[in-house]
Amino acid sequence: MIIHFHFHFKTTGVTRSVESVLGPLDSMEKTRVFGYGISTHKISFFKLLKELYSKEKTVVHTHRNNETLFALALRFFGAKLKLFTTRHAESKPSSTTNYLMSKADQCISLSQNMAQNLPIETKTIGHGVDTEWFHYNSKKRVPNQKKISVVGRIRKAKGQRDVMEAIAPILSQNPNWIIQFIGTIDRPTYAEEIKSIASISDVEKQIHFISQTNKIEEYYQASSVVIIASYTEGFSLVCLEAMASGCTTIATEKVGIHSDVIEHGTNGFLFPKGSVSTLREVLKKVIEQAQDLDPEKVRKTILDNWSVTSAAQKLFETYTTYRNIC
Repeated sequence: MIIHFHFHFKTTGVTRSVESVLGPLDSMEKTRVFGYGISTHKISFFKLLKELYSKEKTVVHTHRNNETLFALALRFFGAKLKLFTTRHAESKPSSTTNYLMSKADQCISLSQNMAQNLPIETKTIGHGVDTEWFHYNSKKRVPNQKKISVVGRIRKAKGQRDVMEAIAPILSQNPNWIIQFIGTIDRPTYAEEIKSIASISDVEKQIHFISQTNKIEEYYQASSVVIIASYTEGFSLVCLEAMASGCTTIATEKVGIHSDVIEHGTNGFLFPKGSVSTLREVLKKVIEQAQDLDPEKVRKTILDNWSVTSAAQKLFETYTTYRNIC
């Protein structure tokens, strides 16, 4: 059996990545999730203990320090498990995180860039997205009202203010375009800064704030453009989801997997993080010069290389290889 731990109430990118991989893994070997914050493929505490204390080589896969600590405690008290853990942050890990990762049987990083920041050897396996759930639907896009979406928690690290500064003068000249910021507002004062920039440019009616939604796929389908202005990302599921939905995706280069997925000008656009001027030039090309990319070509990048089925297969092969040599 394969058991993923998830101890987090809020829906995050980690949550969505774990949720997406459960089904494909379950088709290869019985897969369950223990903890809270995910409602599917659940296993109870009693059944977890029964599994870990009665069978050999049960795979436990953790994603956060608290989950890894709990798994190690179970093993200390005799649980029979093979522990895999994934690092989800691009930043340099703390000494505590380093120690916990060193106790796992196999550590996984999401990108080569992330792997270089880790002091221990890891296997690189990126996330994937459900390409049936996230798909292109031309009927969802309204011709006389173009939508731009910025998806992610509203906070400085996500760069929403950069987006507003770059696009405000362009929106004022293109009243048929609107921009929507989709995500929980972490800092109300930061959201007010964004609104203030819109107000100064007299485009308040063209910006919308939408709280976290469980219908994000519908927003992608209705969007012509998705902008990801993050300064740092552990991975960037939004990039994959947007491209799988056929959106022209504009993202910060060398952040998360943006530069691994996007070939500038071919299947998306890249700009240096924090560069409002470069982002504005890209937006002018996309909005004013109508440099739309072929949605099906954009989507094909994800179909060929970044599907959740492909990610699950790589994980399963890693689990199997380790169990076979131990």
